[in-house]
Parts: sequence; structure tokens; C-alpha cells
Amino acid sequence: MVKKVGNLIPNTFFITKGSGESDLEKHAGSYHMALYDAGISDFNIMTYSSVIPATAHLATMDEIDLPPFGSEMKTIMAVSHGYQDEFVSAGVVYAWMYKDENFDEKVGGLVCEVSGRYRIEELESRLIRVINDLHQKTYDKYYLGELNFITEGITIEKRYGTALAALCFLDFLQPDIEE
Repeated sequence: MVKKVGNLIPNTFFITKGSGESDLEKHAGSYHMALYDAGISDFNIMTYSSVIPATAHLATMDEIDLPPFGSEMKTIMAVSHGYQDEFVSAGVVYAWMYKDENFDEKVGGLVCEVSGRYRIEELESRLIRVINDLHQKTYDKYYLGELNFITEGITIEKRYGTALAALCFLDFLQPDIEE
């Protein structure tokens, strides 16, 4: 007998950020150190696009038990790499969308990522423009709630540097589908 199941639905998520540097490499150096700084270096990172189901909920890193070493960690992540003496930054903004102006019924969440050589104020300004543009062009029938920011920046002192900001999914629902 075969059981039919639906797509995974992200359930619990947490937010994190980090930066790192290395004189040796970007990926196996500064990127790994940024993951370490963010508390997620023990996982195989997978990236998602930019929506959150209405049923998902935010938890703090103090409230959760992280999965075992080597597990997949599905994320919506912004990453910026750079070189010595540069400033790089990465940011994520997310907001819940609602069916009406009373903000009673949640439809889902919208998430946007920006990375580059922006000062943090510029990064946040760009994140606001990006999420508002995306909302207006694709979800304007819904009301956008409060914006939440995760930002990280670093002035690189070593050869390579990385800044990252991430929304990380911890667990998932998987519905059964009746034949």
C-alpha cells in the first residue's frame, strides 16, 4: 500500500544573523564562519524562495532544540561576500499579510532578501522598497502588516568576509492526501 502525502508546510521558524572572515577561502572560510556566528554551521543549508504559510510561527533560538548535526536546514537567506577593507551587508525583511484592514485573518507571510555593499540604513531602506514593490505587484489584494528586519554587516579585515541574515525553518507539517 502506498500513502500519498502533500508538500511540506513550514511550521516553526527562527531568525538569525552572523558574519565571518577568513584569509583562506570564501565558502570554506568566511561563509562557514558567518554560519557559525549565526548558530547554524552544523547544518546543510538549503534555500527557499520568499513566502511563509499563515500557520507558521516564530520561535526564539532559546525556545527551540536544533536538529541533529548534518541535518538539512531550509532557510530564506541573504548572503554577501566581499574582500579586505570592504563593507558588506545582508538583510531579510518579512511581514504577515492579512485579508482585511482589521488584520484579523492572516493569509501568509512575504519575505524579501537584499545583499551587497550597503550601509545598514541603506539596506533597510532598500528592503522596505523591495517588499513594498513585491507586495504591490503580486499581493495588493492583501494588507501588509508590520515589517520585521534581520540585518548584518561587516567591515572586512581579513582577505574574505561574509555577512548573512536568515529566516530558518525548524519543522514542517506534511498533510496526508486522500485518494
